[in-house]
Amino acid sequence: MPMAPYHIEQLKNCILVTLRGEWDMATNIRYLGELSDCLEKRSGKPFHLIVDMRVWQDPRSDSNIKMKSTIKLDRRNQLSELWLEDDNSETDHIVENFFTDIAFTLDRTKHFSTFIALCETKAELIVVDYIKSWVSRNTERDEVDKQN
Repeated sequence: MPMAPYHIEQLKNCILVTLRGEWDMATNIRYLGELSDCLEKRSGKPFHLIVDMRVWQDPRSDSNIKMKSTIKLDRRNQLSELWLEDDNSETDHIVENFFTDIAFTLDRTKHFSTFIALCETKAELIVVDYIKSWVSRNTERDEVDKQN
């Protein structure tokens, strides 16, 4: 069974996001709505956003870019954002359009060891241990999806 195109979960002071597959406008709208709801539930508590976006394809259509520019996420309490990308990631346009005036650090890497090292600077040990298993489960699902 293929994995859903995204998954959002909260663990202590971290919000963990998995992005997968090829997206369309409807998927983007659903995802941004759910992410916005999750951010609102933080109720002013500081958080780190940690994203596994390997094998994710963000549509770069003009209508999609216009739609995303009108959506404002409440990031006032966001401390950092960390992306685990792969060699096929094309996310520079997201950085250019949505990360110019932010008050937190955006870190991007394609290397698991660097990703975990950065997580260790942001999260408690129990959360980092969970993140290691979370990334491993995502990798296993990706391998199964490639075989099917």
